[in-house]
Amino acid sequence: MKHLFPLLAVMAVLSFFSCSEEPQEELPEVAEDGLLLNDDLIAVRSADGTVSIKNAATGKVTIKDIKLDWTQRSRNDSLAVFCSDNKRGYYNMYTGEIAIPAQYRRAWVFEEGLAAVQKNGNIGFINHKGEVVIDFKYPYHGNPLTDYVFQDGHCIVADTTGKCGIIDKTGRWLIEPEYDCVNAYKEYAIVTKAGVTMQVGYDGTVMNSFVLDAVKELTYTVEERYVTKEGVVGYADRTVSTGLFAYCVGGRYGLMDSHCRRITEPLYKGIEAVNAGMFKATLLDWYSEVILDAKGQVMR
Repeated sequence: MKHLFPLLAVMAVLSFFSCSEEPQEELPEVAEDGLLLNDDLIAVRSADGTVSIKNAATGKVTIKDIKLDWTQRSRNDSLAVFCSDNKRGYYNMYTGEIAIPAQYRRAWVFEEGLAAVQKNGNIGFINHKGEVVIDFKYPYHGNPLTDYVFQDGHCIVADTTGKCGIIDKTGRWLIEPEYDCVNAYKEYAIVTKAGVTMQVGYDGTVMNSFVLDAVKELTYTVEERYVTKEGVVGYADRTVSTGLFAYCVGGRYGLMDSHCRRITEPLYKGIEAVNAGMFKATLLDWYSEVILDAKGQVMR
């Protein structure tokens, strides 16, 4: 699934999905690395490891005893995530004030005016006022699902079965949740279902029914003997084509002929030619291997 923004480390390495409970070295100030966008604001660490946000010009403490996440910060938004008592909320990086009180189990960055938050096991989307714009109806399955961030009006979510689809900013399905994997782009999505990858438009139309990640020609080398004019004998490797190809879908490889007909499904982590009729295929455990013939059958 895509990740569009650089991670910004804020103190030590803290988990995005959980608040750090490890003891921290006591320091008067915390390096906030861009999560405070007002030069007057400073982050001060307390003896218990919590952080307070203080306006150095006025002396006012705007937020007390929170934890800053190692988080993604949108380049186009003013709100960032904070953590208090194992709940998450949002604060304004310019004023240092709490914008949305900590109340969510998990929280993602704001983008295009919306942010995904988790409550009671489900994902919903809120606006800058903390109002629920898209109801909590998308189960959190533990996988990133492109971090639930809207881009170009699209966001990848999953249904109760774990199948992925794409919604718009009203929560309407643009691409129905029937795919194992979805990658969203500006004009279309690349989706995978039962090992087959397709290009699908945001009206649900299948633009290309069989999309590959890569294709490579399967060749092998043979050693050939030659004699120079001076009568010196030498040997050189010559590359020989098998006439077959290894195609890749979702990081898995299968055999294909020169007419783009699939000889095998993409069942392997890699395929190499041994000779014209033998192909070494590595299984998904990255270790075990089998030998295929030119028809894709496992040789015994």
